[in-house]
Amino acid sequence: MSINYFIHKTSLLGKPSYVGRVSIKGSYDRDMLLSRMLEMGTSLGKEDIIGVISLLEKAVSNICLEGNKVTLDGFMQFTPTMSGKYDGETDSFDKARNEVYITAQISSAYNKDFANEASVEKVMSNEKKPFLYEVMDNASGEANNFITQNNIVMIQGEKLKFGEKATDEFLHFVNAANPNEHTVISKCQKIKDKELVFLMPAVPFTSGYFEVCTRMGTNDTRTGKSQTVEVK
Repeated sequence: MSINYFIHKTSLLGKPSYVGRVSIKGSYDRDMLLSRMLEMGTSLGKEDIIGVISLLEKAVSNICLEGNKVTLDGFMQFTPTMSGKYDGETDSFDKARNEVYITAQISSAYNKDFANEASVEKVMSNEKKPFLYEVMDNASGEANNFITQNNIVMIQGEKLKFGEKATDEFLHFVNAANPNEHTVISKCQKIKDKELVFLMPAVPFTSGYFEVCTRMGTNDTRTGKSQTVEVK
């Protein structure tokens, strides 16, 4: 199996630039991941693996709640962090304007091994569906990293325009841990084929991806997804 990619033309300072974009084939939830692990061959049963994953999640949470970070050598690191503004050095944490959460970072060694094993295949970029290339957090200026709740977010891509009043066209922010849970972005300041601008509402989960569904002037709806970003 290979990673499909296509070449996308963009503009930087008024000059054309060409970049490669991965064409995501699908999304695995927890049950699908468990099935894949069992297919690889293991002496552990499904319930055993579920128990280990649940124990890992809880242990990481508890350690971070104590103010520590967790480093799984050669894989990833979990770190407690916080966001929001303060009025001065004498100010204190306030849940109404500050947030504490966990971030995760993949190790360079793991990414190096992934790059060495990866096989890529070029595909055509003219597939008729929305493409979400960049998720920009206006509060920080960061792209494809995290978004800030109750602040402006901009999505850039292609074929993004959808009907706000159409019942089967939408912009959603989907919980990465549970794709059945999502928040509707009900109003946008700008809806263009290449850009969406909106106020990011508060969401009850810590990471997710944007999903655009549009008819694109046809009888059928087409859906495109962004990469996963953290929530601040």
